[in-house]
Formats: sequence, structure tokens, C-alpha cells
Amino acid sequence: MNDKKMINPADANEITRKYLDSILIEERIIDAQTASLETEIFGQKFSTPIMMPAFSFLRAFLPERENAMIEYSRAARNLGMVNWVGMTDNNDFGEVLATGARTVRVIKPFADTDKVFDEIAFAEKNGAFAVGMDIDHVFGDDGGYDVVADFPMKRQTQDDLRAYVASTQLPFVVKGVLSVSDAVKCAECGVRGIVVSHHRGRMPFAIPPLMVLPEICKALEGSNVEIFVDCGINSGADAYKALAMGAKAVSVGRAIMPSLSKEGTEGVEKYVRKMNQDLALLMGYTGCASTDDLSPDTLWLNGKRLG
Repeated sequence: MNDKKMINPADANEITRKYLDSILIEERIIDAQTASLETEIFGQKFSTPIMMPAFSFLRAFLPERENAMIEYSRAARNLGMVNWVGMTDNNDFGEVLATGARTVRVIKPFADTDKVFDEIAFAEKNGAFAVGMDIDHVFGDDGGYDVVADFPMKRQTQDDLRAYVASTQLPFVVKGVLSVSDAVKCAECGVRGIVVSHHRGRMPFAIPPLMVLPEICKALEGSNVEIFVDCGINSGADAYKALAMGAKAVSVGRAIMPSLSKEGTEGVEKYVRKMNQDLALLMGYTGCASTDDLSPDTLWLNGKRLG
């Protein structure tokens, strides 16, 4: 009997994991030196290009403790990282901001546009770092518009995005971009950042973000859009590959959940520190003294150099 796990051909998460692991790294050790992970995002300096994920609904994740969203936000503050949060009400988001973490608020594509504008305004008034929307949460499993926590979603148009961008002085980020077409539309709407992502496989057969990332980077070359990546970024090696292929920064995802559950803020800090160490190690081994030195020509896929 063959006990080897079979890959579900429709599971975008398994496809993404396989693709990430198939990318290999070329060593360049002569003249190499220790690496700095310092990264500038939207004009501000951060200690690492690894960012927190945009988790939602963590108040009940560990009912015997405080809101787990607060716990990982404290870790982001302590480590000098960009922090992200997903769907949450204004009161909870205010508590996140009170931790001192520089935080991006990701808003759902609510059918009630007044709610969208209210959450954007609250984020700006209370000191968020940036604000945005996960546009890939429009559809539910039945093919109709999704309903999340009793809130109906709706389609998002370029006119919608332009209105959101115009409503705030904060950088506006669109999460859930997985094509050159959507990336270009975002740039045309004045969006300041995009997250190349399939939102943990919401769409069956979705391509891995890193598969389309080079084309998106080429299409947006010369724009002021900063390009981020999530989905499957579980290690420093995963981060290295995404950054080398053109991402400005990456978000770790569900990989931090066991550490968050077991040790809270301290556990998340331990996990991310290890990612930072592994990223710095690979940068050293490939002759990259800073994140600006990262390049796809250190990467190989199927026996061919990517850069």
C-alpha cells in the first residue's frame, strides 16, 4: 500500500507549497558578508521585510486569554515589523493600534459601502499605518456573493477602488491580486500597494503567487505601487525566494498559529526571529548584503535560472 500523500489538484495551498519547495538557491560565497534586513515600506523603516499576517476573528481563538490579535500585534511592535489585521470592528482595531504596532487594516468588500468608508476613516483618524481591502473575498463557495459574519459582500469595480483611494491620506492596499490584469487596474486606480495572494486557496486551482509575481513586477515597473506577497511563506527560505523574485515584503501566515496558541506574543517572536535568522543566512550565502541586493538570478527552477 502506498502511504504517500496525494496532492489534491484543486488545492491551491498544496500547489503553492510544492512550487515554493521546487525553487532552488545558488550559492555565492566569495566576498559575501553578513546581511541587513532593514526594509523601507511606504517611506518608513522596518527591521525586516517579513510582516505579520492579516488574521481575523481571533478574539475567541483562545477564550482563556486576551484577543490573540493583540498578542501577535505586540510581537510585531517588539520586532519592528509591519503588522496587518483582517476583519475586526472599530473597537478591536483601536485596541490593536494601542499596542503601538504600525498596522495595516484590511477591510472586507462589504456590500454596505458606508461601512467600508467608516472603517477607512476610523483607521486614518486613529493612526493606522495603511488601509486596504481583500478583494478576493467577494465570492462564496456557492458562486454567489459571500456573507461573512452576517455581512454581505459585493463585487468591486475600479470606480470603487478609486473612491476608497480618494477617501484617505493613508496608503491604500489591495490584497488578493493574482494576475497582471488586476495589478495594472490597481495601479490605474492609484493604489499604493498590492498583496499577491490567493487568500489561502479561496479559488480552486489558483496559481502560486510566486508563479505570477515576476510578470506583475515587470508590469508595474516604474510605478509607485509596492508589491507584497503572502500564502505559504512559512520560513526564511520561503521569504528569500519571494523577495528575490521581486516582492518588497512578505507576510508569514498560519505557520505562526501553533506558536501563538502555545506561547502568545513570546512564541510569535521566537518564530519570526528564526525566520529572520534563516533569511539573513541565505542572504549571506548568496552575497546579498541588503534586501536591495536580492535578485532572481540566484534562483533555479526545473534546471533553469529564473533571473
